[in-house]
Amino acid sequence: MNTDKNGESPFITLLKKELVVAMGCTEPAAAALAGATARSALGEEPTRVLIRASREIIKNAMHAGIPHTDLKGIRAAVALGIAGGETSRGLNILSGIEPGVEQRAREYLDSGKMELELVEGAPPVFVEVRLDAGTRRIAARILHEHSHAEVLEASEFEKKETFPVEAPAASGPQLDLPLIYDFAARVPLEDIDFLVDGAKTNLELAQYSMEAGYGIRVGKITLESYGDASPIVDYLFRQGASVAAAASDARMAGCPMPVVINSGSGNQGITVSVPVLVMAEGLGRSREETARALCLAHLTALMMTSRKDRLSALCGAFTAAIGTAAGYISLLGGTYTKTEHCINIMIANLIGLLCDGAKGSCALKIYSCVEAAALAVKLAMAGSSVPAAEGILDYTLDETLLAVQKISHEGMIPLDKTVLSLMMNKTQGNAE
Repeated sequence: MNTDKNGESPFITLLKKELVVAMGCTEPAAAALAGATARSALGEEPTRVLIRASREIIKNAMHAGIPHTDLKGIRAAVALGIAGGETSRGLNILSGIEPGVEQRAREYLDSGKMELELVEGAPPVFVEVRLDAGTRRIAARILHEHSHAEVLEASEFEKKETFPVEAPAASGPQLDLPLIYDFAARVPLEDIDFLVDGAKTNLELAQYSMEAGYGIRVGKITLESYGDASPIVDYLFRQGASVAAAASDARMAGCPMPVVINSGSGNQGITVSVPVLVMAEGLGRSREETARALCLAHLTALMMTSRKDRLSALCGAFTAAIGTAAGYISLLGGTYTKTEHCINIMIANLIGLLCDGAKGSCALKIYSCVEAAALAVKLAMAGSSVPAAEGILDYTLDETLLAVQKISHEGMIPLDKTVLSLMMNKTQGNAE
């Protein structure tokens, strides 16, 4: 593969861009970053705050716990950013909540100054915070990617609004399974060694959660139920699902520990990396074998994300667990063909798994998806596969991925609107 302007493989550049550390759920973090960026640009206390966000951002922020506080929702996240967020922390902004910041944020929330507007037609990753102070107006906007906030003057955001179309494939390497599979097998270890450390960061969160018992304790309870009497690989499959769920339990409950994300999502970063690391360590695989499996897993998950919107009505645990399955196949000595069969099995099994926002019960979906990855691996390694062109599957993997893309981009948008409507009407806006 060619190198980029830094002499680095585009795949490595992509992995370093995507697998960054974040504190708490990435949608509240992005909202807090927008709030802090706008407040810094304004330079004084705002008299009015207008939050404009996509359906997906509002949905995913609604029930996610915010680290160091007992607050939830996009309004609370923006208030924390305005009250004292440090923009230099990026998506780790919620790790720096100093004493007094939460109290100032609550004052904003109680002041009546903060309004929330749902922006229909906005890209999935869109949040804009507009601040007024006297005659001065300023805004900060996050568009397409969670981690970058752009400052806008009033003349820029008050004109007729249009959104540029996101084209993720044009800004990065071609994410096709044959290229990914070959790259993961050949890339020098020193180029992907950082993936092991990132997986260990996520595993530390999971282990802490197993001890502390966060959220609805999906990971802790399921692992305790199984014990360790199963054959080693079966036990490691179950342990991987439980430990990944435990990390999500903690993250969604606002645990103040970092997580390495994938596709803009901490839960997806956990789903991809933690089970693969658990399997590698349990089987005594070398650091190089572990890094290669993680490389294949992360890139496969990013390939799936490139076929859908980063935030959509398709659950991200489903697409991330396809990466998990690919990593498992690598550690168990499987071939490219078995990897492809495994992906087809996962799509046939889980297509249509809907996202109803980031929240504590995401741990249930992560557990189920990682268990489904284990099932797909067992079937593929035994030589089984779903017949070609059955259901939405097509005759080639590329054609099947186009079907997934069409379902995400066209078929599930009405469903996503219905899901958010149900969530908003149920809470009457109180969990915004």
